[in-house]
Amino acid sequence: MSLIVRTGPQEYECRTGVLETLTHRVHQYKKVVLIHGTTSWDSAKPYLKGLIESDVEYQLSPFNGECTYAEVDRIVALAEESKADVIIGVGGGKLCDAVKYAAVKVAGLQSILVPTLASNCAPWTPLSVMYDEEGICLGFDIHNEQVGMLLIEPALIMNSPVNYFIAGIADTLAKWYESDVILSQPAHQTNAFLQMARAAAQQCRDDIVQHGLQAVSDMRAQTLTPVFTQIIETIIAISGLVGGLGDSYARTTIGHAVHDKITIFPESHAFLHGEKVAYGVMVQLAFEDNWSEIDKLSNVYDELALPKSLKDLELGQLSEKQIKAFADEIVQDEILVSTGYPVTHESLYQSMIALEVYMKST
Repeated sequence: MSLIVRTGPQEYECRTGVLETLTHRVHQYKKVVLIHGTTSWDSAKPYLKGLIESDVEYQLSPFNGECTYAEVDRIVALAEESKADVIIGVGGGKLCDAVKYAAVKVAGLQSILVPTLASNCAPWTPLSVMYDEEGICLGFDIHNEQVGMLLIEPALIMNSPVNYFIAGIADTLAKWYESDVILSQPAHQTNAFLQMARAAAQQCRDDIVQHGLQAVSDMRAQTLTPVFTQIIETIIAISGLVGGLGDSYARTTIGHAVHDKITIFPESHAFLHGEKVAYGVMVQLAFEDNWSEIDKLSNVYDELALPKSLKDLELGQLSEKQIKAFADEIVQDEILVSTGYPVTHESLYQSMIALEVYMKST
């Protein structure tokens, strides 16, 4: 068994007021490059007032919106030209992926991430999901260095769009359904780290099922509660630990493979990562013939307006031929193949068709 454990950031803190410490934390560095989002930057600036008004020498640069190899190289060139010794990323998951990728490509460059969304585990994980300029997913690259520092301000996350938070809940829920089918195999019962990964995946499921709807309600009411902060940490940190501890055995199966391949349809680009993964989980459960679990999850999905079918993803017009080609692409997903998950082209295609029929009847 080949298992490489990458637990997470070297330093992590999540609490109200944590960004007030950022100026002190970066004073040891000579030059700072700060990559920021667009709308998210307006929300983040009040929390970074101390850094902005300090004597720390920093250079601002907006993120281009997509985690492409070209964007990573642009950030690398910016860091090298400015002789930066620390790079700060302030924004969503794709920005975090690009910043941490750039950091590992520049010798001696430290990284600090300040997520403005809780939409996935990107701020935690030592990997970057890559896309082309059209938004088509190309897969992901794993890094041999982890994020230097991750700072989460719950109040900043609360100011983000609620649909991103809901997408994060869906992405986190998927950790259990995707990983347990592999981690529960008898051959993996004696590996301590795989069992820790499974425990983290189960916590993801339990936290979301028990507290997810309440956290969304708190966010809509703009009420910062311990439950809201708990779900933020579940989405970003506990979720990130699943793949960090379990490596390829706990990272993805059908759910995320569906996400990766569905990006070939332009209509899917209007939907968030977690929303597409939510549909992927339904496909996986249909493939496993677990319709009772689909019924249980449907209640949560309906409460959060998550997609349960191709129709919900504005892809209801796909012909059976197109769905079959889509299923063929999913089965060939590199990461899905590497897990040894027992899925065939025809069986997955039949499951996708069955799911569409089932959702029309419920």
